[in-house]
Amino acid sequence: MEKSPIPVLARKTFNMRCGTHNRDDGNPMALNPIKFSNFWNAVITSPPVKRMLTLSLKVCDACGRQILETALDDYVDLNTQKCKKCSVYSRIIGFWIEFLRRSLSIEEAKVKKILADSPARRGIKSIVKTFTYFGVTKPLSVYSPFLVVWDYTRKCNLNCKHCYSNARAAASSKELTTKEALTVVDQLADFGVVALAFSGGEPLARKDFFKVAKHAVDSGLYVSLATNGTLLNKQTTRKLKEIGLNYVEISLDGSSPEVHDEFRGVKGAFEMTVAGLKNCVEEDLCASIAVTATKRNFKDVPKILELAENLGAERFALFNFVPVGRGAELVSQDLSPEEREEKLLFLLNKLLNDPKVTILATAPQLARVAVTHQQNREGEILMPMAHMQTTKVSSKAKILADFIGGCGAGRLYCSISPEGNVQPCVFLPIKVGDLKKEKFGEIWLNSKVFNALRNRENLKGQCGKCDFKYICGGCRARAYAYNGDILTSDPGCILAKD
Repeated sequence: MEKSPIPVLARKTFNMRCGTHNRDDGNPMALNPIKFSNFWNAVITSPPVKRMLTLSLKVCDACGRQILETALDDYVDLNTQKCKKCSVYSRIIGFWIEFLRRSLSIEEAKVKKILADSPARRGIKSIVKTFTYFGVTKPLSVYSPFLVVWDYTRKCNLNCKHCYSNARAAASSKELTTKEALTVVDQLADFGVVALAFSGGEPLARKDFFKVAKHAVDSGLYVSLATNGTLLNKQTTRKLKEIGLNYVEISLDGSSPEVHDEFRGVKGAFEMTVAGLKNCVEEDLCASIAVTATKRNFKDVPKILELAENLGAERFALFNFVPVGRGAELVSQDLSPEEREEKLLFLLNKLLNDPKVTILATAPQLARVAVTHQQNREGEILMPMAHMQTTKVSSKAKILADFIGGCGAGRLYCSISPEGNVQPCVFLPIKVGDLKKEKFGEIWLNSKVFNALRNRENLKGQCGKCDFKYICGGCRARAYAYNGDILTSDPGCILAKD
């Protein structure tokens, strides 16, 4: 890992970072981000292409299937019945998929694997609608959210000191009923949402969780569960597997009972949580350990990651601490900009050395750390996808960093409160709509708050002037928690401090 001082690395400018060269070698993908955006907007807004994009989402009268679905089946070599018109449309769509794949030097097998995945197809449909509705923006805002996090209840069996939702022993009387919850799932699925994550509180504390979660799975959503792990006995994990749950994220804030139990407010929580993770692994459920980094445990993060590997977890997620809810009382425990940078460099170093687990992080600054450390790297590079997942792509695809865009609040994802209120993020408790009275799709597309977050030119302070505002954008929840303004600077960034 590079040993240069953190502030020096962090101050590398936009013109030096990867993907911003001005060379034009005849390939539109080799242009700088402005030319890239202009090129694709010109293509997408041209009448023939716009008609084709709109047409691809229609259901063929002869085949009875969506034209785009048929084209994707053809591309991944699935033989499906189709009429002559759909055969022509399929070849046109296949041409554009192949053009994009070759331009970005992505392996054909990798693209085919993605396009064969059902949740990925939901995401592709959202992007197609995005191009016809928003065009190509920097960063990209999607027509339908890739992810909705639903704080399903405020009821919880623990008493965590950093709980953003102020969870407690009893549920709120204003929480959505089972009938209302099922209707919310229908709205999300019908609008084209890709993934739904149940969080809380403790979702498993609600008796109707399995009924609503199964309905979400059956509706075609990628469904995950964020839990404290203490209720994940063998019977529960087996039931999660049976209903088709895709992913379980288990909170663990220390590598030992002393640290974790002190965070969680209940003695013995560590042992129950570890047992829950083991049960998930035994049931072959994709499981993750998630840790919120504060001064109390950030030095313990390497050991927690090692524990995740040893227990057989498939993923490890490092969450940004946001002083909201009960966490507002722990402001003094927030990481300094230098400590946060140290943790992000640690994660990048792990990612570059092929870790045993998939590493995720909610700090959008990871994108900036990644591009500045790989600016001269050829071949494959690591690219943060929004502010969570990282994936290896060809160095030719690094120009896309400006369009993936760091913080996804109100742009790629949003949250729902137990009472049915729509918010930009679980850590950003601004009510922008009420699902008891309004339709989710109308809220997502028309919210003034969401539309403000979608335009990075609205950012103020250091985040507004930063050369990395398109690939990072700072954590909007942290900006709001500290400054009362969603558009100001994230005080946890080393650049904001400088």
